[in-house]
Amino acid sequence: MRISFRNQVNLLKNCLNSFDPVSNASRYDCLTNLSSLPFSNHQDLIHYYDALLFVIAYPADEAQRSLAEKEMQRISSFLKSSVKDRNQRLVNSGLPFTQMITRFSHDMVRWLLVHPHCKIILDDFVNPSHTLNDVLRLTLPSIEQAETTAGLENIELMDALQITPAKRLQFLINELARFDELPYVKDHLFDRLQTVVSITPTSKALSKAFNRLPIAETYVHNDLLRKIDSSAILNAAVPAPIYLDMTAKETAVRVVKNAMLLTGRETDPCTYMDENSFRWYRLERGISIAIYGMVPSRQMPLESYVGYTAFKNGYPVAYGGAWVFGERANFGINIFKPYRNGESAFVMAQLLRLYRHVFAIRYFEIEAYQFGLDNPEGIASGAFWFYYRFGFRPLDKQLKALALKEERKIKARKGYRTSQKVLVEFTASNIGLALGRKIPPKVQDIAIRVTKMIRQHFGGDRLIAENECRMRFLHKTGMDEPSTKAENLVLTEVALWAEALQVEERGKLEILAEMITIKPKDVYAYQSLLLQFYHPG
Repeated sequence: MRISFRNQVNLLKNCLNSFDPVSNASRYDCLTNLSSLPFSNHQDLIHYYDALLFVIAYPADEAQRSLAEKEMQRISSFLKSSVKDRNQRLVNSGLPFTQMITRFSHDMVRWLLVHPHCKIILDDFVNPSHTLNDVLRLTLPSIEQAETTAGLENIELMDALQITPAKRLQFLINELARFDELPYVKDHLFDRLQTVVSITPTSKALSKAFNRLPIAETYVHNDLLRKIDSSAILNAAVPAPIYLDMTAKETAVRVVKNAMLLTGRETDPCTYMDENSFRWYRLERGISIAIYGMVPSRQMPLESYVGYTAFKNGYPVAYGGAWVFGERANFGINIFKPYRNGESAFVMAQLLRLYRHVFAIRYFEIEAYQFGLDNPEGIASGAFWFYYRFGFRPLDKQLKALALKEERKIKARKGYRTSQKVLVEFTASNIGLALGRKIPPKVQDIAIRVTKMIRQHFGGDRLIAENECRMRFLHKTGMDEPSTKAENLVLTEVALWAEALQVEERGKLEILAEMITIKPKDVYAYQSLLLQFYHPG
């Protein structure tokens, strides 16, 4: 009987996340059979590639891992020598030597222009709301600005400016870089151009299979953890971060950024990463986690958006972040598609554990989008119950009671599934996990008080309010006015905070003053100051 590539791929997918002797034997047989078959159509190859990623991240033994690694090498060699039109069917797949056509932010494109493992060019402008005329009349040397008044189309304008096709993307990035000191203006203008780029890898390193961290030892699986004791994991101490020399850190940062690039995604902490804040932790069962904050110009008011990438045996398997403020953090998680049938609950628990101990978090909150609000995939997967099993509960009392009622039905009725209607109802409220008795304050609480203070005491005039509150704060603390833009921004934030909440205690004012120099440069030290502010002594 003839063995087909598609049939073997389907058999492999069916036994991927089972580790009993029969499944292990079946998985090995499938890999052996597939290694002797020519590659089939592009869709089957993508499914095979994703299955191989899972095998290498969750190997049952060294023989299967080695065989999967060899198949990844075979796929890479095949695609490197493939005709161009064949690889065009694999656009945005993340396979070796296959093109990506997508949109990214200005800063991400600028990083890609000097990436050692790819070439990037301007592909098109798709339904832009601004023309190049609109944008370049703000950036070009005055002697050339007349070109923007002739009504030329985008490409015609670049031709008139004698920008060759190979230089067009660099030209755009350079022109918008004039607004680096006004990053949100720059983002606005670049986004309105709807610039689509084409990225062509020049090395297999820029692919999902070969974008990974070096590891000393592979964790081999006898089974997957289906049930976990989340409380025990969250309470377990966290080891010290792994020391990374300059070369190792550069490699790790590139792997983190590549993981987003290869899936056409961005997060602010990844794109605007402060590499000085980069920490890497090695945990159990082949899990390691990198966390990182953002450069001063991209930091959020008062809270810290700290991103993460979780790895399994060196492979990026999840990404997201937490909005940290004192003892609370809003948390978000995204598991990369090839690994969603792995130990997702264990990965989630390790992430919460890390944030809990590194930042002394006592309360986590998850926004409704994560489990279904404007997110059909979250509803279809029943993501609400994934978080519920960790102890997360709706903040709304009525929805909390509804969830308890549904939980009892699930336990009492075999095969019972919560209806889509009820799952949608749950998205009317965020969900929280309290690790202590009190729910810590949030930035929004301060913002509401600031808005009220500005209305009551300054007639709604923000400019006067900022200047007056800054002067009062400097007078109370005896500080000199900061010299840097980043510190001045924090001064305004803490001055409004102090005025709105009537902070007069000397010790607390000193902590707020110290935040002005610390927040822009050290996310961990800044968090320590927040904890001291709310729990002095």
